Amino acid sequence: MPASRIIHLTGYADGASLMSAIKIRREHELGVDEAKRRVDMVAEDIGGKFNLTSRWEGDYLRVTGTGVNGRVVVAEQSVEVHVETGFAMIMFRETIKTAIEDSIDDYIA
Repeated sequence: MPASRIIHLTGYADGASLMSAIKIRREHELGVDEAKRRVDMVAEDIGGKFNLTSRWEGDYLRVTGTGVNGRVVVAEQSVEVHVETGFAMIMFRETIKTAIEDSIDDYIA
């Protein structure tokens, strides 16, 4: 069964600062433990490319870096990625989005 895909990319003005939100959802049939193991691989892949750090907080992975803040929520049948980039990283929004999609599709889908 192919993974369903829901992808949103929006930018919005928040006072004087411009933020960008990236949201990606993938369905899976891996179960929580295996999905978390694979999300660790995604985090290692993306973290190395964009100098990000991550740590587990229950069933979600908190991801942080300069100008980037996000989380990956792991459920029994889905993985959801929510990332916000600050103004300094806005020009890399598409690059970050594509890298996350490619990595998550390699490891989760």
